[in-house]
Amino acid sequence: MNKIRVIDEQVLFDESDDKIEVTLSDKLDIFDIIKLNIKVVQSTDIEIYYESETESKLDVIIEIKEDVICNLYELKKENAVKIQYKYYLEKNAELQVHKFYNCNIVKELDIIELNGESASIVYKFHTISTDTQKYDVLVYHNSSRTRSQIMNKGVNIKNGSLAFNVTGVVYNGIVDCEVDQNNRIITMNENLCNINPNLLIEENDVIANHAALIGKFDEEQIFYLMSRGIPKEEAIRLLTRGFLQDETTYQEEIQEIIDTYWR
Repeated sequence: MNKIRVIDEQVLFDESDDKIEVTLSDKLDIFDIIKLNIKVVQSTDIEIYYESETESKLDVIIEIKEDVICNLYELKKENAVKIQYKYYLEKNAELQVHKFYNCNIVKELDIIELNGESASIVYKFHTISTDTQKYDVLVYHNSSRTRSQIMNKGVNIKNGSLAFNVTGVVYNGIVDCEVDQNNRIITMNENLCNINPNLLIEENDVIANHAALIGKFDEEQIFYLMSRGIPKEEAIRLLTRGFLQDETTYQEEIQEIIDTYWR
């Protein structure tokens, strides 16, 4: 296991092994951006915890080498963040990403490059949006028999406004790929939310699908819980917990975050 903390743009290593290689650059003068490059050379798990009260600007590169299996767990608690992720997967590489955000303003770009044959990614992202958040996810299937499963879930509260733009790309001649998108937003205000799923497929020998939902919790579910003596706020908290549930190492911290909004 590797444990990394990024506190106010300072990168700290709580635990590390020789299965990853980490390169950290100083801030780039023009854009004031820190670049963090993580190369995974053997199968392992990685935890990254982010916390900042000011605006942070980050460029994170994750490289998964051939035949490597990696689980990446992230928890981000920041006021405002501009971040770009680049994921590069080689032949037979497998990456599972579990991310949870408790932030105000977010502008994020995720670029996923499945460069090697039979490379695969499962990407699970969850957020509580209290202000403007926009996420762009681009998945490029650059080799045959690659797999991508992108699942985004957001709960929109207070003055939140949430957008998911997800694009899967398969070029002609790249065969036997699977491209899957599932995006859901539960909104608890009247602000605009958007989901824009895009499948840019040039090859017939591909399985591609997407699902998108923007709405509120089912009133019948809330009524049922209230009929069992559970107050409405508690019912919403329980439904939110269930909606944002994931197999992350940060499960206890995530439940505590949810409890701060629905006491």
